[in-house]
Amino acid sequence: MKKHAKIAALGAISALSMGIFAVAQPVMAESSSLIDLSNPQTSADVTVQLTVVGEAPAVTINKPYDGEGFIGKKVPVSVTYEHATQITYKLIHINEDNTRTEYDFPTKSVSDYGPADGTDTFTIDIANYGDEYGDYILEATVDGAGSSTDSVSFHLIAFDFIVKGAEEKTNNPIITILESPGVYSSDIQAFDKDGNAIFDEPLHVTLTPNGTTDVTLPFAKYGLPEGDYLVVATPYDEGGNIIDLNRERTVHYKPAEAPEVPDTGGFFGSINLSRQDMVSTGLALLFLAGFFGILIIAKRNKDSKRR
Repeated sequence: MKKHAKIAALGAISALSMGIFAVAQPVMAESSSLIDLSNPQTSADVTVQLTVVGEAPAVTINKPYDGEGFIGKKVPVSVTYEHATQITYKLIHINEDNTRTEYDFPTKSVSDYGPADGTDTFTIDIANYGDEYGDYILEATVDGAGSSTDSVSFHLIAFDFIVKGAEEKTNNPIITILESPGVYSSDIQAFDKDGNAIFDEPLHVTLTPNGTTDVTLPFAKYGLPEGDYLVVATPYDEGGNIIDLNRERTVHYKPAEAPEVPDTGGFFGSINLSRQDMVSTGLALLFLAGFFGILIIAKRNKDSKRR
């Protein structure tokens, strides 16, 4: 007579997006021997209890973008979450020596009645978290039936500038300093390929509040040849303190061509007179010739009367 084993099995099943179910290993109630699946009498006595777990939570940091740069110390944040009940944020500042300083934000509840979907938006003011420029990492973790984390890196700088173009007549380069909260002024110097400074003294520029600032670089004054030049700008606060690393850009400068002088030939060509100058000069000479001619005629008439 065969002995039948009564088996109580608890299976934890997670309903994933692919529809795959995971069942826990069966636990033997009366026997530690393996179940003989080839015996229909044995398999008929198996009892399985299933527990279905809800969809796993998910989180995505939409802003800032990974690797994005910001001018100033305020960073807009936008996070999308799914099947979540709360979100926890962490801000990490990476120092120049690669050490890390972590700032934990209070946990934020996003649902009072079970997992929910939505978007969380806010602004991080770095002045409240170490008040330093540099590299940062933002982490967001959502909790529901499980947990999920997303992270992005971003960079903060005090100010920046771009190459706008060149003056029409001189070809002097023009740069635009972008709107830079907290920056009061900037020193600007240019260097040739050998590292020699171009300007006698750095250009000191006061920035336009809440706007951009255009600066013309006086390259033509120094008789520079055509080539690439490195422009370096240093930011200062209102107290005259350097508040961040230098920013630099390369500009290409080509001296403006001298205006062409028309070839008038002969004497007038040698003294570089234009056509208009020649006409004016001719009229003046004609007037003088006429004036002296009248004087000569008048003198002759006077002499003839004396005889």
